Amino acid sequence: MLDELPDMQLRALASATEAYAREAFDTHLHLDPIKPLGLPHFLLDRYSLFRGELLDGPAIFVLPQNGSVGGVEEYLKHREQMRRRLDINLFVLILDGVPAALRRRLVEKRVAFIAPDTQFYIPEALLDLREVYASQPVTPSEQLSPTAQVLVIAALLGHEIDDANMTQLADRYRVAIMSISRAVDELEAFKLAKPHHVGRQRRLRFCLDGAQLWHAAAERLQSPVRKSRAVIGKLQKNQAVVAGESALARYQPAAEVDFSGRRSARPRRHDDQQHAGFGCDLADEGEDQRVFG
Repeated sequence: MLDELPDMQLRALASATEAYAREAFDTHLHLDPIKPLGLPHFLLDRYSLFRGELLDGPAIFVLPQNGSVGGVEEYLKHREQMRRRLDINLFVLILDGVPAALRRRLVEKRVAFIAPDTQFYIPEALLDLREVYASQPVTPSEQLSPTAQVLVIAALLGHEIDDANMTQLADRYRVAIMSISRAVDELEAFKLAKPHHVGRQRRLRFCLDGAQLWHAAAERLQSPVRKSRAVIGKLQKNQAVVAGESALARYQPAAEVDFSGRRSARPRRHDDQQHAGFGCDLADEGEDQRVFG
């Protein structure tokens, strides 16, 4: 058993760690699995060890066999035993995921650890790169939320939002950063966007554009219109925004339609008073539901 190499899952985690160090710091770890003869069997059964290079010197990278480090105090005892026998000072714990409570304990005890694509904490080098912590995957509803829909429509209209960070998007569309972050979660869950980070910044990166984005998102778009009312009479152009076929004609080089569709703010309790302010009357049920200019 002791002569076996680490299983494929641990090798994949080691490879992901090398890729993360290379992308984040342009550092090559050169990890190679080792089975030191001087270590007690219980340590070799519990951990897979890789020898590598970090901070211009040798380092031992420790991968728990079952994926969990267990108690931090217990790991510190094991680390001291391995340090004495291997005569190497720098030990780095590699974990696939680090829950918040465990992360606090590791940082409190100044335990070097790496979680690929999440955190690179090496106190000996004063390195503490935190990017994004794994959370529960988003379970998307059948339709996009209004904020996610804004981002899709903005991309379809040619707004330069690809590669924009969350703060830039929140400022541009006047919504909370958390709303933008949830919207990007949705787009990634629907495979309309893909995860993308630059340093610590999360950025929007659509997978598709143009007609491909439209066809992929069309069935998940929802109408922003919550209620429709028909009016008859003169409606001033500055009292409502262009909507419907009129909006389509404005955005595309199509022929002008012979009626004007406009959207007004949500009516208050007394519909007749609000529409009287517009200089028009509500249409009776069954009448042609158009606004004549």
